[in-house]
Amino acid sequence: VQLMPRAPLRAPVARASQPQQLDDDAAALLAEAEGDVGKAQTSFIGYTLAYLQSEQPEMYEAIKADPKRPECHAALVEITWDAVAAFLPVTHSPVPTPASAKKLTAIARAACGDTNPEPRVLDVGCGNGLLVPFLASCGASASDYLGIDLSSRMIEVAKKSYGEKAIFDDVSFDAFAGKAAVDEHGPRFDAIVFNGALQFFADPAATIVDAAALLSESSESRIVLAHLSGADFVRQEMAQNPNTVRSVMPSLAELQKIASSAALQVVIPSFFGTEVEQIETSLETFYLIVLRKGSGDQTSESDFSSYVPQIGP
Repeated sequence: VQLMPRAPLRAPVARASQPQQLDDDAAALLAEAEGDVGKAQTSFIGYTLAYLQSEQPEMYEAIKADPKRPECHAALVEITWDAVAAFLPVTHSPVPTPASAKKLTAIARAACGDTNPEPRVLDVGCGNGLLVPFLASCGASASDYLGIDLSSRMIEVAKKSYGEKAIFDDVSFDAFAGKAAVDEHGPRFDAIVFNGALQFFADPAATIVDAAALLSESSESRIVLAHLSGADFVRQEMAQNPNTVRSVMPSLAELQKIASSAALQVVIPSFFGTEVEQIETSLETFYLIVLRKGSGDQTSESDFSSYVPQIGP
């Protein structure tokens, strides 16, 4: 088994800026790599695995034997994204590119909808909290936001940027959903967002069904599935990192089946067009789908339209 995961492909999210302060361990690795961030990230992953081998040998051997086992996969995802987070000050600007900002605005508007000015939002795989200011610009309150991520280092970055108002937790979605499922008074959300996160789940359909169980009773509550760089990028990502990226973005036909099983309605951005082929072509470069409670005869939202595709027999 190829144990050493690669640092993930990067979509162009932010413009380069003046380097910010790196933590001491990351700065030392970057100096050792003579400024090559890719080599520094690989070294970070290597040292983390060496530490794991020394301190948690059973987990290390389990990862070697079966990296796709749930707990092993979670560890690899955490290690990989910790490596990305460690070097964010020299790889990403806090200001997204105009193209990314436009897409992030669309994702935030999809989460907020038209009728709920202050939705309770769960951001799955929140990373460094990039979506928080875009949700705020749509009227969502940071105090009603919870971001979760497997990477404790990403969560540290998010807390430094937005932690005074928003809440972040380094916990997996599976653990969070499992705990909430047995607590009838547990948290419920008006919007659950998977932005650049769904591909890390081996069974997207089951994950979406689990997410649906966490939605509020509001008829406008929804799950937002998104990826800034689209379905094609995710396929490339999976080819390079099959031990961490476990699935591709669902097709429209697959989404229709998933939504039906979870009593949800498929809703698409109006700017993707109305024809199936046209929509799927658009999803290749920017993936954005809403799975909303309610029936197909509801009034469409301003930027989205109800979608009842005629696909298959």
